[in-house]
Order: sequence, then structure tokens, then C-alpha cells
Amino acid sequence: MAVGDAKEAVTVTRIACFKFKTCVSGAEKGGRTRACVVLALYDEYAHLLASPPRGGRPLETKLELTGVEREEGWDTGFVVRFKSEAARVEFDRAEGHERLKGETDPLLERVFVYDFVEQEGLGW
Repeated sequence: MAVGDAKEAVTVTRIACFKFKTCVSGAEKGGRTRACVVLALYDEYAHLLASPPRGGRPLETKLELTGVEREEGWDTGFVVRFKSEAARVEFDRAEGHERLKGETDPLLERVFVYDFVEQEGLGW
């Protein structure tokens, strides 16, 4: 296996969280995040995934760390694993993903997306 092939074989994990604008109703939020929209998109591109999205609403747990602030106010979030970096890039460039972003972005106040690959020692 070539070096580039080994790099491509590394799965990419994505964490995505969404905070909707206050004018967005609970029904609209649910409609955007349930199977009819987000999950349907991932179903369409299932061939690119190592594991499907898993997520839900935030669990408001108390942090008991000195001097550390918790990021709060997210409405929903999920974790999904792509088969490779190439698969992640293909998904992000897909027409369906662009369409979903175009329809959903105007409803959002904030988005957090973090993609990472596993590395020994957490990458440090």
C-alpha cells in the first residue's frame, strides 16, 4: 500500500452542533434535523460513511472545573464518521449537502463543525 493510500484509509470523525435563531419554531428545528432532512442526506451518501450520524439534544450537565466555561445554548448536534478524508471532501462538495446548507443556514445563529482523525496520544 502506498503512503497516500494509508492516509486515505484513516476515518474522519465529524462533530456538528447547531443553534437556531430565536425566530425558528420547535417544529422547524425538528423538521431540519430529523430524518426528513439531515439524516436523509446522510442516507443518500451512506457509501461514504464508516458509521451513520448519532446525536440528539444537549444534556445540560454541570461542569465543576475551576476557570473553565462551558459552551451552552446549542439546540442539537451529532457525530458521524466518514470512511476517509476523500469521502469527507466528496460529501461536503455534494449537491445535496450544498442544497441542505442553502436551505438551513438562514435559520441558524451558530454552527460548530469539527472534523478530526484519530491519532495516538490524541494527536499531541
